Amino acid sequence: MSLRRLGAVLAVGLAPSVMSKALPPVVIVPGDGSNQLEAKLNKPTTVHFYCSKTADWFRLWLNTVQLLGGTSCWADNIKLVYDEESDTLANSPGVETRVPDFGGTSAFEELDPSIPGHKTAAFYNMVNGLVAAGHVKSSTLRGAPYDFRYAPSSPVGAKFQSDLKELIEKTVTAQGQRASLVSHSMGCLQTLYFLNHQTQEWKDKFIERWIPISGPYGGSAELMRLHASGNSEGLPVNALEIREEQRSYETNFWMLPSPAVFGAQTLVSTPSRNYTAQDYTAFFDDIKFPAGKKLSARTAGLTSKLVAPGVDVLCLYSTGVPTGLSFKYGTDFDKQPEILNGDGDGTVNEESLKLCERWAEAGAQTRPVRTQKFSNIAHSDMIMNAEVLSVVYKELGLPSSSDSAPLVV
Repeated sequence: MSLRRLGAVLAVGLAPSVMSKALPPVVIVPGDGSNQLEAKLNKPTTVHFYCSKTADWFRLWLNTVQLLGGTSCWADNIKLVYDEESDTLANSPGVETRVPDFGGTSAFEELDPSIPGHKTAAFYNMVNGLVAAGHVKSSTLRGAPYDFRYAPSSPVGAKFQSDLKELIEKTVTAQGQRASLVSHSMGCLQTLYFLNHQTQEWKDKFIERWIPISGPYGGSAELMRLHASGNSEGLPVNALEIREEQRSYETNFWMLPSPAVFGAQTLVSTPSRNYTAQDYTAFFDDIKFPAGKKLSARTAGLTSKLVAPGVDVLCLYSTGVPTGLSFKYGTDFDKQPEILNGDGDGTVNEESLKLCERWAEAGAQTRPVRTQKFSNIAHSDMIMNAEVLSVVYKELGLPSSSDSAPLVV
């Protein structure tokens, strides 16, 4: 889930607007792998003789040249190391990491700005549209990038939660208006966890609304394949070469399919047995990654109860895209499976995406919850699609243009 599609981007603009007062602030919380991560190296050893042992601060995610040209070196630099005895996660020895531009938007506009044509754009379209409508970066338009490898169950993830609260409070105090939160994908889980841990008094004071986009509220079946055999996300890399790196992310356990949502659905099958979301003990033993049992337990209760956020919500998601639901293996988890698809957005299954609708049920919360469902828009395209962005701008009370800019290739 950490690798993002490297594809063309649809640039969407808004008509410039002259405002007599500052617009109500917006805070964007990106998804898994949707913001840059920087690293500094002073490693005692490397996995290959040609891997660098030392390096001053550089962009680790996304560095397309390193990822494609030296995959094993890159994977060793970005992976986490799990100490089962202390139940802690940390960088590989000699690797220091940091998230650039917290509070700003540059870290998630483009993941690898060295690639021409904005082909690694993430929130590029949305940010440009908001700026064109009158927002000011680092003033009324704030960003909350984070180390997407960690969940709130780790100190790094917990610090992000406290930093997000401080960012919202400072922004609202400076602007004198409540903030709207916009999140995508795993950013929806981060935001839901955050809101669930604030008092209603605090939320009433600081939050105007929340616009979650494509949230994997009940997890994604795709994470079963990722842990079993790795997932190259369509890039020209060997999935097995990045499997250890993908298994090391705490967040890749947070997004495992929820037993309460997926129930008895067969998610992985082999000639000898089937595995559901209720079979994680056997699953992690059989894929020869027993540490996965403890890692999955760390994150199992973070958002699984799907507690209503207690703020105005406009939940956006799409279906109609074939989405992996069950993965059929032979006798070897080192080989890629046959994929049996269900409905969803190509990354998150429909069963998980639509869970936000539960917050609209009577008694879930007093503030209103609305949902809008789109069709045939892929998961990563939801934050670039003109139709979706038009709905976001309208919800934020901004003027929008029906004319989209030409396709960027």
